Amino acid sequence: MSSFLNFITKAAGMVSSVLGALGGTGDGCIFTLSGNAYSVNFPVSPPDFEVGNPYNNQTVNIQSLGDINMLGKRGLQTIKFSSFFPAQAYTFVQTLSIANPYDYVNQIQKMAESGQPCHISITGTDVSLPVSIDDFTYKEQDGSGDVYFSITLREYRYIMPESSATNATTGLKSRVAQLQTDKQTICLGTTVASIDTAQRAIQKTTTIVKQGQRVIGLYKAMVKSGGIPLGTVLTTTAKAVQTNGKSLYTF
Repeated sequence: MSSFLNFITKAAGMVSSVLGALGGTGDGCIFTLSGNAYSVNFPVSPPDFEVGNPYNNQTVNIQSLGDINMLGKRGLQTIKFSSFFPAQAYTFVQTLSIANPYDYVNQIQKMAESGQPCHISITGTDVSLPVSIDDFTYKEQDGSGDVYFSITLREYRYIMPESSATNATTGLKSRVAQLQTDKQTICLGTTVASIDTAQRAIQKTTTIVKQGQRVIGLYKAMVKSGGIPLGTVLTTTAKAVQTNGKSLYTF
């Protein structure tokens, strides 16, 4: 009996914390973790979560100066939270798409062991990013059948690989541009000069192998559109060329 009362107290405290954090509304943040064809909407929103932002600053000692602070680059974010998977349909459960709490556990384990990054999002916050599952701990503790867990996620940064294809002219493998993801240029009308301008922008955002094909495709799109007026701003990204907020040509 005492263990059941402890559970009720703990659950009520968890719901109270969530409602308090949201200004007393009846809806908590929805935590969603997805990856490798699996997706988990956590049925009981954690009462809190923690986001870590390391910046890798270092202290270096220099003779005659002493310690100085060397500013580092941003590290990988970490996200930690705890909650439980209910074995019953409690009134405070936000979503209960899976009846067995261990089905949630199995899905998270499969995502963690898939070798693929996952994605975490928390509604009402700025948390939405690819992650790896660094730690997942779970247990039963009060005889209710509910499974309590703690999870630690770490930001995953995508690194574009080198292309395996070789350029017919240079004989070299192309490298994907990583330093610049978009480029704005002023178009000189539908002329050779405008194509040359667009080509230089495309070179900043795509591989050597595909540059020629994309420039030709862009030229055809320019002609089909009826012409590009003098002074039009073209925004070239890794996926498209846009003008006035609309895609002129999609790669």
